[in-house]
Amino acid sequence: MKYTIAFLLLITSLTVCAQPQTEPSHLVPPKTHWQSFGFQKQPKQVGIGYYKSDSLGYEPAMLEVYNFNEDGFITQKYIRIFGEYGSETVNNYVYSNGVLDSINTLASAQNFNSQQKLHYSNSGQLTHITATGKFADYTDTYTYDDSGMVATIERKWKSGGSKKTFFKHNGNYVREKETAPDGKITESYTVYDEDELFASFTLGGRPVVTFHDSYHRIEFETEVNTHALNYALEQRKLKQSNPEAFNKLMTELQGKSTSRVVFDIPAMATNEQGDWTKRLQIDRRFSKGERRLVFKKLVYADGTESGSTDYDLLFERKTERIK
Repeated sequence: MKYTIAFLLLITSLTVCAQPQTEPSHLVPPKTHWQSFGFQKQPKQVGIGYYKSDSLGYEPAMLEVYNFNEDGFITQKYIRIFGEYGSETVNNYVYSNGVLDSINTLASAQNFNSQQKLHYSNSGQLTHITATGKFADYTDTYTYDDSGMVATIERKWKSGGSKKTFFKHNGNYVREKETAPDGKITESYTVYDEDELFASFTLGGRPVVTFHDSYHRIEFETEVNTHALNYALEQRKLKQSNPEAFNKLMTELQGKSTSRVVFDIPAMATNEQGDWTKRLQIDRRFSKGERRLVFKKLVYADGTESGSTDYDLLFERKTERIK
C-alpha cells in the first residue's frame, strides 16, 4: 500500500501527540535556536518524512515537523508515528520576554503529557528545570564555571535515582554518572570535535567505543585494548592534525572483526544551502537492518522553499540496490 506524508504550514489545535528526536545520550540544556538544530539557513518550518519500503511498495513510518518564529527560535515540534502502535506528540515552546519559559508536551497517550518549567537567576542564568508528568517527574539543577559556561547538570527523579553530567570544556568531552534507585552506578563519556559528536562509550563490560564518522556518514563500534577515553582523544587529535590519516584509520577499523557498523547514510542529496533534502539511512542494530528513505521539506524564513516530504520514486530507484 502506498501513502504520501503531507504536513500543514501551521499545526494549531492538536489534542494528541508523539516522541522526541534523537539527542546525545547525556543531559543537555534545551535547544531553541535554529542553528543548534543543524540547519544551514534560517527556517520557518521544516518537515521530515520517514518511509519504509520493500518489493510490495512503501508506507510512512514517521513524520516530524519543526516550526520557528521570526527570530529563529523553535515554537513547536510535532512527531507522528504511523503503524500499529501509532502515536502523536507535540512539544510547545513558550517564551516570556524572549526567554524560554516552559516546554509543554501533549501526547496521544496522555500518560506522556508533561511540562518542563525553566527557572533563572537574577542575572539571567538558567538555574534549574522542574519537570512534571507521570513519566517526567524530576528536577535538573545547573552549575556554571567562572567563564559562565555550564559546568554540571544534575537530574534527580522524584521516584529515586539521579544522573549528573560534567562538561569538560577544556578537553571538549562530557562525563556522565547515573545512579539507579538500587544504587547501581553507570558511567559514560561523550567526546566532541568542536561542536560535532565524535565518539562515545560506557565504562564496564566490553571496551567498546562508538565512533560517529561524519566523513563516511556512519556510526560504528570497535573494541579497544587501551583506556577508552585516551584512545578517543588520540584519534580526535589525529583527525584534527592529519584528516587523511584519520580517514584511512577509520576505514581500517571498520574492516576488523571486532568492529561493526551500527548506522549509516549511504546516499544523500543536499540543496544549494547545504541542507540535506533526501537520504537513505540504515539502522544496522537490527538483525536485518532497518532501512528508511527520508525526505525533507524546508520553508525558509525568507519565503523560499526546498525539498518535499513526498515519497521520491526516482530516489528510491537510485538507491534500491544499496543494502
